[in-house]
Amino acid sequence: HALYAFFRVPDEIVDNPATVGVTDAKTALEAWKARWKQAYETKESDNDVLLAAADTFHRFKIPFEYSDAFLDAMIQDTWKDRYATYEELQTYMYGSAAVVGLMMCHVIGFERGALPYAEKLGYAMQLTNFLRDIREDWEERGRVYLPQDELARFGVTHEQLVSGQVKAELESFMKFQIARADRLYDEANRGIHSLSPRGRFAVRAASDLYREILRKIESQRYNVFAKRASTSSWEKAAISIRSRLRV
Repeated sequence: HALYAFFRVPDEIVDNPATVGVTDAKTALEAWKARWKQAYETKESDNDVLLAAADTFHRFKIPFEYSDAFLDAMIQDTWKDRYATYEELQTYMYGSAAVVGLMMCHVIGFERGALPYAEKLGYAMQLTNFLRDIREDWEERGRVYLPQDELARFGVTHEQLVSGQVKAELESFMKFQIARADRLYDEANRGIHSLSPRGRFAVRAASDLYREILRKIESQRYNVFAKRASTSSWEKAAISIRSRLRV
């Protein structure tokens, strides 16, 4: 719960600044980062989220550099809205998603060798998010979390992307990205056995539930503009049962 709050507050500042009473997201995030460093070093803070996060980081020996990477990614969202290559996007995803899994590993408990798999699951889930939320990311935040060189390789223009036209070029691009995400899920799932038994089901269920979003995108014929790809409550229950049988 402490980690969730630690992730959620900066995320709200960057994505919904007006909602949390912020006029300059970059300045607010930089101030939050400074307050976090002080809370971590002193184990004291007048902010409950920072106080709980500091306790969690120290109790579970979570490396401080993970928090730096996460907050730097949030700050990057305030000024960067395009990514030239997948490698550049992956650098952002390390801070915005991979370190989330790395932090959680320390809370759950893990054996040697588990951390690279946690990174891959972070990349898989974040890439899934990016594919599902193309329209929302552009219309609400002016961002395109897709490699520009790969869009060009498949012949997807910026106009086609932001206007919601699902043509053959975009379908081919989406198939390529979905295949990449599926490979990441496959690789990540191989490391679940390296987690403490008490956390394996939750991680497997999260992996399977998020991966199902890819299948929903496919069933919508890659039209992520018409409606948000999501699973029903019954589908979530069925997937969770299957996940339980896999751990």
